[in-house]
Amino acid sequence: MPTVHVLKPRPKPDAALTDLLNFNIQLLEQAVTIIDAFKAEPAASFAAFTGPHLRHVVEHYEALLFTASNLIDYDRRERDRRVEQDLAYALQRVRGIQTQLRQPAQNLGGEHHFTADSSFQRELLFVASHAVHHFAIIQLHCASTNIVLPQQLGKAPATVAYEASQSPKPL
Repeated sequence: MPTVHVLKPRPKPDAALTDLLNFNIQLLEQAVTIIDAFKAEPAASFAAFTGPHLRHVVEHYEALLFTASNLIDYDRRERDRRVEQDLAYALQRVRGIQTQLRQPAQNLGGEHHFTADSSFQRELLFVASHAVHHFAIIQLHCASTNIVLPQQLGKAPATVAYEASQSPKPL
């Protein structure tokens, strides 16, 4: 059974939505960091492991942002293999998502009819959490192939905050 959600009309941005949009825009900078790391290591195979995970993240965001109706089906994605293989194209797709997130007047209207009540904020939280999950997997793979990414990449904000609170403070 596909995972289909019906959205309410996207509200005018309030402070919480603006913060969530900005968080997702910043989170997608981790995708840019991953792409840049592979540009710096041309011998590393982006398409073998990292590319499919990044494509998966990109397509979930796009399923939310570029739906032609009020139905979002995360299972029916384009699965564009070019995102997995072409670093410049992958970067273009990530930047397109960030641009769309900066446009609060986008039309994602609709009414609740069936399946699961949802909102744009809930779906944006889902794709952000989903991206962090895949970035964590990419982080592990990159570490095993000696590609160094920032330590916080692929960690949930709560984990980063917790780890920072546990770090010894300099005297």
